[in-house]
Amino acid sequence: MADTLLCLDIHKDTIAAVVVDRSTKINLVTGCGVAETSDQTFAEAIDRILDRIKEQTGFVAGASVVTCGAELFSFRNLALPFTERKTIEQVLPFELEDRLPVEMKSILVDFIVAKEKPDGADIIAAMINREYLADKLTILNAHGINPDSIGISGLATVLAIAEDGGAESFAVIDIGTRWATVFIVLERRITFIRSLTIPAMAGDQAGTADTFCLGVKQTLLACRLVNTDNPGYCVYLTGIAYQWLDAAALSQRLNGVEVRGYELNTRPTIKFQPDVRLRYQPEVMDRVLAIALKGGARSRLFNFRKNEFKKRKSSREFRTLLLKGAVPLLVAVLAVAGYGAYEYRTLLARQEQLRDQMVEVFRETVPGVERIVNPIQQLQVINNQIRATYKPGGDNRAGITIIDLLAELSARIPASYRVKVVRLVGDADTVRIKAITGDFNTVDNIQKELEKSEFFRNVIISSANQSSQNDEVSFELKLDLARK
Repeated sequence: MADTLLCLDIHKDTIAAVVVDRSTKINLVTGCGVAETSDQTFAEAIDRILDRIKEQTGFVAGASVVTCGAELFSFRNLALPFTERKTIEQVLPFELEDRLPVEMKSILVDFIVAKEKPDGADIIAAMINREYLADKLTILNAHGINPDSIGISGLATVLAIAEDGGAESFAVIDIGTRWATVFIVLERRITFIRSLTIPAMAGDQAGTADTFCLGVKQTLLACRLVNTDNPGYCVYLTGIAYQWLDAAALSQRLNGVEVRGYELNTRPTIKFQPDVRLRYQPEVMDRVLAIALKGGARSRLFNFRKNEFKKRKSSREFRTLLLKGAVPLLVAVLAVAGYGAYEYRTLLARQEQLRDQMVEVFRETVPGVERIVNPIQQLQVINNQIRATYKPGGDNRAGITIIDLLAELSARIPASYRVKVVRLVGDADTVRIKAITGDFNTVDNIQKELEKSEFFRNVIISSANQSSQNDEVSFELKLDLARK
């Protein structure tokens, strides 16, 4: 049975698709298509173009993945003192809130780790408008496309270059008709993503290539991740770059950096049906084909099918699963019914005996509780309360309770200090406090007072900044908990 996958790549100016049969050890391209939005608005064009794309690729129904152009996202590079993904997901909205011109509730955020360090991680956060994403998913579903994932265009190509044995550090410039995306890879990990705008009909305008090259150089300088004065990296050009951009001119602009081309479709593990090979356009479709490759580091890619946008199975998928499971389910139901009828009386007697034993154990364990309704659930509640209140860190951790910590902070910080705590987060070893006060002297005095406490090994002022709007000072403290 064929294992086909539709890969759809959506940009403001172009929509491209590739259908791949992955049922064998090779990737067989069985369909491809591309369409431009022309002078129509993107919202008007996508609905019409999807029908044409499905006709060109021959896709009817099945698994699919979608990537959207970087020009549709916003990106931020952040350094956080955490490494666990769950912790980063919890803290990230608070870190981004003061850096964005829009409300956090209006955008959906995902991230990848660019670099792991002993004291934290450097991440790339990508954001897309929730309303925009909801509209596009509605249109896709109306055309029978329910993608398993929604990522960022070009990332799979960057990873393919790294997997093909390229340099440890390099940059990739993926160029479309009216957009370009700059990726920077250090030690084979993506560390930087930014989108650049290209004027319409760039190839017909004198000086546009020079302006674009200057924009690339400025972007590389601004990121401070590569040394443009003494380039020890190379630049890969993908997309339609060679239709109007001179690689030699780009190399000269970047102080002699080596500029290379890259084509994914020449891999020996990729084959084409004869008619598809004639219609395949590598400059537009290679970035789409890269999504379908087997293996690779899929966990390192963004996926915006999360939270309220998480994929839910369609009615057709539910019917298929129901048909596949109907026979074994019917057999299992009959077996359970027969066993239940045979053992019913014995089980009732055993259940009553166990209930009496549980009540007896509960009374011996918690003699002060007179009303017993569900002894197991009541014991679990009592046990969770004890564990959360008295042993938050475990035997090998600080062992300081939340009550102890709050009492110590209240006792050490004088009531005369005007301090407003904005956020307090921590684990069994470290506590971080973000607060606002009137002046820097108060920040120093708070540090000195907390250093006297036996609860804390170190008290460090992570940051202290004067507000530009008023006389308040925003500061953050890092408290290393001592062992009890």
